[in-house]
Amino acid sequence: MKIKKIHVENYKTYKILDLNLEVSDDRPIILIGGGNGCGKTTLFDAIYHALYGLKIKDAKHFEELFNAGVKNESGILNKHIILEITFSGMVLNQEQQYKLKRGYMLADNRVLESTTLNMGGNQFTYGSGTPQTQKSQNEEIVNKIIAANLPAELSNYFLFDAMKTSELVKEEQINKLIMKNINSVMGFNKYAQLRKVSETLLDEKKAERMQNETMRKEYSNLTQKKQELDGDIARLKTEYAAAINYANDNKEQYDLVKDGKNADDITRDQMKTIEQSLENTARREVEFRQDMDNLVKDLETKVIFLKLANQLKAEVDLILYAKEEAKSKCANILSDEQIESFTRNLVLLIEERYTTSSKIDVLSLINELKKQQKSGSGNEDKYAFLTDDEISKLDKLVNSAIVNPLTGLDEKRTQLNQEILEMPRQREQLKQKQQTLNGSDYTIIEMYEANNRRIQDLKDEIERKENELKDLTKKIATYDYDIPQIPDPQYDMLCKLPNFFKALSAQLLREKKSSIERMMRDQLNINLVAYAGVIGRVELSAKDSTEISFKIFHKNNNEIYLSQLNAGAKQTVMQVLLKVLYNLGDYEPPVMIDTVMGVLDKESREVILERYFPDLAHQTILLSTDTEITAEQDFEKIQAYVSKTFTLHRDKENQCTTISEDYFGLKTRE
Repeated sequence: MKIKKIHVENYKTYKILDLNLEVSDDRPIILIGGGNGCGKTTLFDAIYHALYGLKIKDAKHFEELFNAGVKNESGILNKHIILEITFSGMVLNQEQQYKLKRGYMLADNRVLESTTLNMGGNQFTYGSGTPQTQKSQNEEIVNKIIAANLPAELSNYFLFDAMKTSELVKEEQINKLIMKNINSVMGFNKYAQLRKVSETLLDEKKAERMQNETMRKEYSNLTQKKQELDGDIARLKTEYAAAINYANDNKEQYDLVKDGKNADDITRDQMKTIEQSLENTARREVEFRQDMDNLVKDLETKVIFLKLANQLKAEVDLILYAKEEAKSKCANILSDEQIESFTRNLVLLIEERYTTSSKIDVLSLINELKKQQKSGSGNEDKYAFLTDDEISKLDKLVNSAIVNPLTGLDEKRTQLNQEILEMPRQREQLKQKQQTLNGSDYTIIEMYEANNRRIQDLKDEIERKENELKDLTKKIATYDYDIPQIPDPQYDMLCKLPNFFKALSAQLLREKKSSIERMMRDQLNINLVAYAGVIGRVELSAKDSTEISFKIFHKNNNEIYLSQLNAGAKQTVMQVLLKVLYNLGDYEPPVMIDTVMGVLDKESREVILERYFPDLAHQTILLSTDTEITAEQDFEKIQAYVSKTFTLHRDKENQCTTISEDYFGLKTRE
């Protein structure tokens, strides 16, 4: 199968899309670039749903899928969503041309559908208005033709998002996923189905051959219970697969919504910070006004006197200095009281010990001594009129650590003015952040997490039912001795069929086993960078197709445990498996990969780019950003294998995607 053209109208970001995707044998790659949000995944979805149909639930869902630009310009009345794919496929070794067109329209609040398949000039059409008998007949033909080229159940293996590949590994144990891939792509499932059918027929035949009526009823009851268990297990596995598909299909939306919820929480925290800042500014404004009122009340003592003291400081400091100088010079001079006391004591001593002719004039002597001390000191205290208490108050006035409160208030005023000027911008920020709160319905988070719990419950229930089935099968086997040994070719054949199909499946697996192991080993040694060149062998179990285990061994014989590989390595393992199954399977579909490099590191990307993509399939469509396959370096490495290039551009004004025939400005060379 090769996709030749895709035509889209009014679907999501595309008003009109026409792409020629034909490739040549020596250039099997179509490279489509685009930034995030430009429509790569939408293009991927358009191709997938053109093949398998859209499931539009209601009018609201239709409007969500309809291009917003067209809806705003002219509405959606009488307009269609068109998905049309042209492809070719091999039928009896002849290439057959197909054109499949699906249309969806909203009328009377109902979604009307139409499907037309043109197969080499033969046309099959059905839709909402087609009579049921004709619709069922044509729909069955169309589905068979699509299944012959690429069955829907295999589409996930060839049309996939590389990011989801590692998610698939997270959802299921990697061995089970590999088993599922091998069974599906290699076609082993059909033998398991034939085995089940033959077992059911055998049970019925055994019951018929039993002679004892009671035994026959018991046996029939047991086989009926076994069929019911088979049905329960099949139903549970269907539910399990649906739950896995739901998890994979909604993982991106779940992550986005959860990120959105987290973003909302962050936005609310930011809003609280802004609100707190506005409240703090308002509070500081009130405090500033109160401080100003208090200052005005004590303006004389707290400002004027301090200002006056500051202006007089130089003169007062001179007075204080002069007083200190005078005091230091007078440190060894007697005071008037000391002179008077000393003189009187001295005169009294002289009069007692010595005889004098006349009485000594004590007052004259004291005055003379005072006069002599003053004339001999050379110290004139200009500020002698100031008392010690006055001097202390002058010192305190100019030298106390008192800060003018007006200075601090002025600084507060300057800062407060800046904050007040910021308040309109902060209020606008608050308004904008309020608008960014998306108000999304976060029930998807609860549903997704409930689905994950359901996955585990289903696993446990399936395991319990399968154990019950094993016990029941053993019990049924005990009835074989009651069956009369009357020759019956049909019965004898039925006895052989279940084991035949089981053995056939095991034999086919064994025949494919060595090829799968060898190709997986060789490809992993090339593409699994962390273990490149050191993988000694890959082992698949060969019991039967229902118990396939997958192991990788180092050349030193130690096992490389799959569970311990990182997400990028697991993605590489699954992509290598895809390539091996593509080469060994029964189908040759195109391979289409979105987010081509997924979670790969730089070295792994280079290996995948140069040694994986060029010979992956006969048609490989890669959807990439310029950070995955860069225009500067990576494009040159694969352009020899590229038939066509396209770049998707987002037109924000017109709400649509436009396309140019290049890869971020670069074109392929002929």
